[in-house]
Amino acid sequence: MKRRDFIYQSAAGTAFLTLGGLKAYSHTVIEENKQFCYQSARQIPVAYDVDVVVIGGSTAGVAAAVEAARAGAKVFLLAQEPYLGEDVSGTFRLWTKDPSVLETELGTKIWGEGLPSQLKVKKMLDDALIDHNINFLYSCFATDVLTDESGKLTGVVMANRSGRQAILTKTIIDATPRALVARMAGANFGTYPAGKQDFKLTVVGNKLKTGAGLRGQVHEEPVQINFTSSGESADGSFKETKIQYKAIEYTIDIDMKDGSWSSFAKAEQIARDLTWDADQVEVSDLLFQNPPDKLSGQKRWNNADVDLEHINLKVFQPRKTENLFVLSGSANLSKKASETLLEPGKMIRIGERIGTEAAVIASSMATPSGSKIKGKTNEGTVSCDVGELLEGLRPSLNRGNVLAEETSLPVLGNYDVVVLGGGTAGAPAGVGAAQHGAKTLVIDYMHGLGGIGTLGMIGKYYHGYREGYTNIVDRGVKNMGPENPRKKDRLEWWVFDWKTEYFRKEIRNAGGEIWFGVIGCGAVVDKGRVIGIVVATPAGKGIVLGKTVIDSTGSADTAISAGAAYSYTDGKSVAVQGAGFPFKNPNDFYNNTDWTFINDSDMLDVWRAMVVAKDKFEGQYDIGKIPQTRERRRMTGDLTVSVLDVYNGRTYPDTISVHKSSFDTHGFTEDPFFSLKPPEHSGVDVIAYVPFRALLPKGLDGIAVTGLGASAHRDAMPVIRMQPCLQNQGYAVGWAAAMAAKNGQKIRNVDIKSLQKELVKIGSMPESVLTDADNYPPAFEEIQKAAKRVVNDLDGLETVLWDQEKGITALTDEYYLTKNETHKLVYARILGMLGVSVGWKELIKAIDSYEEWDEGWNFRGMGQFGRSISYLDSLIIAAGRTKKTEALPAIFRLAEKLTPDSHFSHFRAVAIALETIADQDAAEPLFKLLQMPGVRGNAMPDIQTAKKLAPKFKNDVTTRNNSLRELILGRALYKCGDMNGVGNEILNEYSKDLRGHYFRHADGVLKMFSNERLEKIEL
Repeated sequence: MKRRDFIYQSAAGTAFLTLGGLKAYSHTVIEENKQFCYQSARQIPVAYDVDVVVIGGSTAGVAAAVEAARAGAKVFLLAQEPYLGEDVSGTFRLWTKDPSVLETELGTKIWGEGLPSQLKVKKMLDDALIDHNINFLYSCFATDVLTDESGKLTGVVMANRSGRQAILTKTIIDATPRALVARMAGANFGTYPAGKQDFKLTVVGNKLKTGAGLRGQVHEEPVQINFTSSGESADGSFKETKIQYKAIEYTIDIDMKDGSWSSFAKAEQIARDLTWDADQVEVSDLLFQNPPDKLSGQKRWNNADVDLEHINLKVFQPRKTENLFVLSGSANLSKKASETLLEPGKMIRIGERIGTEAAVIASSMATPSGSKIKGKTNEGTVSCDVGELLEGLRPSLNRGNVLAEETSLPVLGNYDVVVLGGGTAGAPAGVGAAQHGAKTLVIDYMHGLGGIGTLGMIGKYYHGYREGYTNIVDRGVKNMGPENPRKKDRLEWWVFDWKTEYFRKEIRNAGGEIWFGVIGCGAVVDKGRVIGIVVATPAGKGIVLGKTVIDSTGSADTAISAGAAYSYTDGKSVAVQGAGFPFKNPNDFYNNTDWTFINDSDMLDVWRAMVVAKDKFEGQYDIGKIPQTRERRRMTGDLTVSVLDVYNGRTYPDTISVHKSSFDTHGFTEDPFFSLKPPEHSGVDVIAYVPFRALLPKGLDGIAVTGLGASAHRDAMPVIRMQPCLQNQGYAVGWAAAMAAKNGQKIRNVDIKSLQKELVKIGSMPESVLTDADNYPPAFEEIQKAAKRVVNDLDGLETVLWDQEKGITALTDEYYLTKNETHKLVYARILGMLGVSVGWKELIKAIDSYEEWDEGWNFRGMGQFGRSISYLDSLIIAAGRTKKTEALPAIFRLAEKLTPDSHFSHFRAVAIALETIADQDAAEPLFKLLQMPGVRGNAMPDIQTAKKLAPKFKNDVTTRNNSLRELILGRALYKCGDMNGVGNEILNEYSKDLRGHYFRHADGVLKMFSNERLEKIEL
């Protein structure tokens, strides 16, 4: 468990305003709000130090990065979307008839064989950067600019789910659609005109719509959507079916108040209101517009025709700035000229020229020094401070720090309820808050709601409590297209874009607002109360204030930024549920995968998984945009739900949601209870109650956390995480937040009984919750009775271990009282698993009775139920936890019988036992295991290795298993004194692994032991 340090300092006297947080916003918006939030000075970790940085993942941006690298520059590119090619894939403007596009290398790769699929565009752009050794990341927003003492641009700061990081550079290429970085840097632009503005949105599969301000153009033959629809063959390979859909590009006239972010957010919702219908199988993520407010550049181009080879590049440079280029339609171009350049692929050649020029400029510049984010005096600042994640992409990769001076951030909106994350629980939370009268804002990085169940391509339920609000959702979604042939014949299945639209309309119809394409990157806290969030938008960074913040990020991002403690993989644990990235075709709704591990909050890991997925599913139409992760960071709440709380049917007076599922573990378990008595198979469901306290971060007010970020032991989450249950939970929390706003309360103080009564009325919870009391802890007499029964197939073990301290007392008593050797072994195994050594002799004797290994357990993709260790594995682990060196010979004997084909659980059992005893005699047997063929060399330190080792089929877990085995054995060797430094070598290799969980574990082990050794030296 880790607690985040929170940077807190009261605002006193005059505060300062960060230029990067303000310049991107129109002065009109700032003057209207006249409200700011204080942010204390802090150090921002430097992630990259390069010659050229490209902001934006457009085709032209990638071309610029490639040519800069070819010219000898060191380059980094950050893309705002979860893919490259936002100008064509994001806007769905894939069609081009201009032959000049094929005169560029990149244009030929994308369009040389006709209309490309989405996946082809994204993969070609990925490969172009990887082939030229260019580092890049997805899902990153520029939030600030860095300058030196003279005011010269020296870099940018980006925000993402790993926090904020700085990039030092000599030249900047701003390839964002609206020149965000140039605006931050103070470049002059025209005023965004109020009134009707035309935008474009492309939809696929639906009927042509007409109406006021709506003009549609159908892309006729031969420009249609051609893709490969897949089912899987018995061998796991893909079979191909050709399907075609027509696409419609709509031009929509939308009344714009100004160029503020809220105006653009509203425009997107209006466009979706006007164009959606039940036939739709795909829609562009982004609205397209030729920006009307152009840059005041060093030169201007007025001609409608654009000479790609001779247009002066100073058209793309702000005045008085030589190391910044604007590579988009926001450059100093006439409207006709920018329309020409904004045709798909047309600006690639401009990008190539600017990339070369940027490299030349960088080669003549000195290395930047004295970089920082400067401030500016401002009045009207709210007394508070901002908490954020400032550890870097990976702490070990940081290249120093830059100073961010104390500052004020502009307030972009003020709401009763702010929901960050519009996924499985977040979208219902937004509905629940808005429908019950709260002024509500729902923010999501994606351009659709529903999360894993929609954009995540898991479009049907697996188990779950489906009554109450979830039943309302299911029937509402089914009725989105009552006579439509796409309608599913089962209520627990859905058309994914219908469900996305259902949530969107429910929030909109209830008066709620939605901001798509925005991430949260910090928490605003005042004296321990979360009063808002920091957001990064395509128009800049700012604050959204809320009386209650609902953290539905799935990883407790806001709560942890605010200082909440949390649990996750670390130096003590590498256990995590399997994850995947799916392929995606238009009209798909369910492509469930499990072939890797992914840390959603580690941008390097997410990037790695996305790149590899494009190779893995090459030939498909597209891949998904959300990692299919089943386990994420869990904040520490006022109460943490344990495995035994679930198994014992613990009830609470403040139950907020009911959960129903089998233990769908997708991996191995860690709780001692499961090591002794494995979870039941998929056919056996258990009911779990989650109290409101498990959603309230300990020590914080004004915030509730839903979904996978809730406070629960990781082994309990497989029951708690099911979609139907989380929909009910999210709706309930949104309702609670509305109650808090209405009554002027903190959310933790709402009348929970009153809320429960309402939830019972709609069926979200059974009536019994109204009278439930906490039934923990069990009476000692119950524990004693259960301790007598455990000799009968561990009957009653859940009761004995529920209160572990008393359970150990009862078990120890029975161990000494019984004369039955079989019963004695039962007690010895349980006590040994709990670290009690009294039965060590019985354990060794039992291990010695085995001549060979029993049937073990291997990781598999999907369908992980029941045990994750064998009975013999459990004896070995229990013996190891007694810490008796007398157990070593028995363990060594069986370790010698392991082969490269032996089950993973056997290797894990040996490693756990030996590292727990931690005797140097164990080093040699562990060293020998690591010398077996195929055991070493499974780390992925770079993207080339990750691509090479990628498992071929959808749920192939070979590389995952091999890496885990190597890491766990290496860890054990390291803890046993090491031999030839191999354990240290393995841990160091994995501490550089692109896969986030392997990195976290290896790095954590190294740090944990380094700290322990330092403590011994100090003593």
